[in-house]
Amino acid sequence: MSICVISQPRFFPGLHYLHRMMNADIFVILDTVQFNPRHEENRTKLKSPKGWSWLTVPIKKESRSQLIRQTCINNEILWQRKALGTLQSLYGRADFYHQYTAEITAIIETPYQQLVQLDRRSWDPALRLLNIGCRFISASELPVTGQGSGYLLNICSYLEAKSYLSGAFGREYLDLKAFHSLGINTLFHEYDYPSYSQRFGDFVPFLSYLDMLFNVGLNRDEVLSGGRIVNS
Repeated sequence: MSICVISQPRFFPGLHYLHRMMNADIFVILDTVQFNPRHEENRTKLKSPKGWSWLTVPIKKESRSQLIRQTCINNEILWQRKALGTLQSLYGRADFYHQYTAEITAIIETPYQQLVQLDRRSWDPALRLLNIGCRFISASELPVTGQGSGYLLNICSYLEAKSYLSGAFGREYLDLKAFHSLGINTLFHEYDYPSYSQRFGDFVPFLSYLDMLFNVGLNRDEVLSGGRIVNS
């Protein structure tokens, strides 16, 4: 049974995002929708002494309606040095920092032009360490159109998916009857973060996977333990 996930790209995403990849056969990178600076396409959460804080990639704002696939990184701003300094400051004394810092540094220092290229590259260490083997495809590569729930349905239909795995909020906007009429099962993803040892006090969930990576290493069983797949 092929399970399809459709999601906007994220920059060094959290464990819940990775867990959806681990349960997908096909992961569609939704780069055909509007870029939203309030989401995590160009930023990720890290743990600091004051709680969580953003690590942000500057982007070029061409228009208020620019799509994710059209969004470029503003490399005129020397953000890479600041980003690496932040990681060193927050995680330099973490147990696994020195084991993985070279790989993460190489990703950040590569002068990508398009944001989605950097986002996609930022997943690679997690894909390897968690043995994630789903097929990735960009929505912009598909001859599919539509709006809202219908667009997601058209993507699933084109890819001949048997099930669509949505985030928990999908219950609020998906046309479940339309999915079922085409024989596509709808599943919902829920995630409770597994607790692990962090620096700077009490455990904070929903951070970048870098937090687990640097503190305790990425553990496939732990990442899997937090997730649940619920039928509609």
